[in-house]
Amino acid sequence: MSRVRHDRYRELSRDASGADSPDADVRGTSDAGPSDARTRRHPRRSGASGCLMVVTACVLFGLSGTASREVIDRGVSAVTVTEFRMLFGFLSLFAGLCLARRDLLRLPWRSLPRVAVFGLALAALIYCYSMAIARLPLAIALVLQYSAAAWLTAADAVRRRGRPPTSVLVALPLTLGGVVLMVGVGGAQLRHLDPLGLVFGLATAASYIGYLVCGRSLGRTVPAGTSTLYGSLVAALAWCCVQPPWRIGSSAWEPRTLVPLVLIGVLGMAVPFALVLSAVRVLGPTRVSMLGTFEIVATSVVAYLWLGQALTLPQCCGALLVIAGVAVCGRRSPDGEPAEPSAPARAGTVRA
Repeated sequence: MSRVRHDRYRELSRDASGADSPDADVRGTSDAGPSDARTRRHPRRSGASGCLMVVTACVLFGLSGTASREVIDRGVSAVTVTEFRMLFGFLSLFAGLCLARRDLLRLPWRSLPRVAVFGLALAALIYCYSMAIARLPLAIALVLQYSAAAWLTAADAVRRRGRPPTSVLVALPLTLGGVVLMVGVGGAQLRHLDPLGLVFGLATAASYIGYLVCGRSLGRTVPAGTSTLYGSLVAALAWCCVQPPWRIGSSAWEPRTLVPLVLIGVLGMAVPFALVLSAVRVLGPTRVSMLGTFEIVATSVVAYLWLGQALTLPQCCGALLVIAGVAVCGRRSPDGEPAEPSAPARAGTVRA
């Protein structure tokens, strides 16, 4: 009996210390999540997949943006288009998860405050952008929005107290320079600018940064599909407060307008925002903000194919610069630093 007790005590001690267990490291990191584990094992492959997700999202944003322009030209207000985009984005994602991944419908109660902040950041991003383009030339509004990449790079350098990765420093001027060439910012546009429009433009960049940073923080514990689902719900409710559904014009409910609005919600909200959140978990906010400049290239190509809008030579050069910056930015995975493990993962490491 005493020998059995001694063997049992030695087995429990070995399990507690993990010294003799070949699976100690596996136990220590098993709670970190499959995405984080894959990122650490295959950083280059994860970086390429994250880059592909952002580029795909940019193409979908370009398609939905062109479709939104046509709906607005029919007399539907930009506020109504945005509200339907959030609402149908939530409904389509909810229906898809009900059919395919019901497990992603569960949201931990402790994550509710962060989801609410994330959803409000999403609503603020779209609202500030809508107000900026209403008061500023589209070119200026786009440059202000994508200046978020520069602010994120500076904040990252201050946080680390060192120089950002070389790939980030090379990609930043390429992408921002390409954006300036593509949108055609010139002296004539800079002479008469609405001060309130500039405030909304800078607020767009700030809310874009908040959206990416909140998405990364939330993504450590909540899957991208769940974050996008409940974030879009919060954003839709916020927009319903701005414009209640009963105040929406009757033209928006006509089938010839409602069908494109549904497609805009699916292709311009549910799918691309889920892709962006997944990419943030792999690449980090700084790289995703730079890769997001590809949206201007995608929008220009879609407008050329769909609406017949030709590109000038400077715009073509700008597109090439943006593509080069995206290629440089996508070469390496997460911002030169390992992904931070979640709280359970850190606890598991201590146990091992």
